[in-house]
Amino acid sequence: MQSPQVTAAKAKVGVKYTVRKFVRSGNRLVAYGTATARYIPVSGAPTVTRKPFKATVTVRGRHFAAVQTICPVLELTLGPLDLSLLGAIVHLDKVHLVISADSEGGVLGKLLCNLAKQGKLGAQTQQLNWSLQKSGLATNGTALTVSVGPSSSDAGSSAPNALTPSVICDVLDLTLAPTDLNLLGLLVHLDQVHLTITADSEGGVLGSLLCSLAGGGTG
Repeated sequence: MQSPQVTAAKAKVGVKYTVRKFVRSGNRLVAYGTATARYIPVSGAPTVTRKPFKATVTVRGRHFAAVQTICPVLELTLGPLDLSLLGAIVHLDKVHLVISADSEGGVLGKLLCNLAKQGKLGAQTQQLNWSLQKSGLATNGTALTVSVGPSSSDAGSSAPNALTPSVICDVLDLTLAPTDLNLLGLLVHLDQVHLTITADSEGGVLGSLLCSLAGGGTG
């Protein structure tokens, strides 16, 4: 009897955005957070790099019907991001995050809907920061993870290709579908994201590894 085919494990790359806090700046709201990239090999310890970000927030929801149950709260747009992981270069195009509240969906939704109707920025800032902690957005954040490279069995059976100095290799080009989270009535929507990963053969051990598995590069 033929044994079932087993799919070998693959390494993964994950990117996570965490919004640590909102700060009022005049009549504006500013978000401070951290973007984290993580390379997770099939075996061994992961490689992690972090980059702080600062972005102006567009506050929504000051004009809508009193009986409306889904209340727009804010929009956050983060510019293109590049993170380097020992020679692996993770690039994300513009990221657009929309937060709404469902007044009937949970304690956070009810609270933020009430605040949005009041339109008081000071109170909104304080409660939004509380909501970041309560919902886990300040710690767990919004994350995406993709598989990269050949399977572990393929990697072990092939020798690295000879590379010329400073080769840039294409590893992954992927468009990820929009994602939605419901956190106690706090509705988080992340628009479609375009993710590319390249590797610099001379940039570090991970770049060299991914380039050898990719079989060369663009030169």
